[in-house]
Amino acid sequence: MILEKTLELLSQIYRYHKILPPKVSRVVVGLGYTGVELAAYAYEPFLGVAQTLPSVIHNTDCSKINFAGKLTELSFTKLITWSLEPLGLKKTIGIAALNAASQHILAVKNPYVELKKELIDYLNINEKTRINFIGFIGPMVKKINKITKNITIVDDNPITKTLSNEFNIKSNIDQLNEQELNIDILFCTGTSVLNGTLEDIISIFKKNANYIVIVGPTISFIPDILFDYGVDIVGGMKILNSEATLKILQEGGGTRTFKKYGRKYHFIKS
Repeated sequence: MILEKTLELLSQIYRYHKILPPKVSRVVVGLGYTGVELAAYAYEPFLGVAQTLPSVIHNTDCSKINFAGKLTELSFTKLITWSLEPLGLKKTIGIAALNAASQHILAVKNPYVELKKELIDYLNINEKTRINFIGFIGPMVKKINKITKNITIVDDNPITKTLSNEFNIKSNIDQLNEQELNIDILFCTGTSVLNGTLEDIISIFKKNANYIVIVGPTISFIPDILFDYGVDIVGGMKILNSEATLKILQEGGGTRTFKKYGRKYHFIKS
């Protein structure tokens, strides 16, 4: 329901504020991330990105993509509805389009409270803080690990499992015991909106965690509904250089490469 309600709200904002709808100018389906660029009147292009999950790439059903070569002929309203599709390329493109449209909305009207200090400082993380990561966020994990060792990581990536000597690693939420469920802060990646687990994750932790933080370029859509569901902080990314970022995406690059062309932000539930 989060995506459905977000799409409904986005459409209402376009209608209420009489914002001229953008047009789909480019779509790139990369190995690491997928990008949708929207051309909007009186603005530079807006680029939304979404992670291209390995499971989607490896899915043989995607070997014949009947919409290839036609995406820029579709309306942006059509593409954003693809975010409601089951996990696959269509959903990935839909989330990227939703993020691009949201960045357009944010450029026209941005009523959200943005965090002005470092996220770790704002959350007052100390040596006793208990933290769960749903999805491995390497740089943030390493930084927080210097402050507290009370870290549990839920991730089924084989690469993450190699860190079991350093961290408490679980393959899925069902493996968490009562102590690991009752925490101070939950960090969750935007991947959860792609694989359909986001609402369950929020439902489990909103009574057990003091803060729920959702971060990543994939979660760069307007945060109202996320806040309504119990998320406290939403961290996305505004792409500042669409051309350079699209080039990186089509050459198989990810956030490590294109983050220099973007600006991270964190919206706080007010």
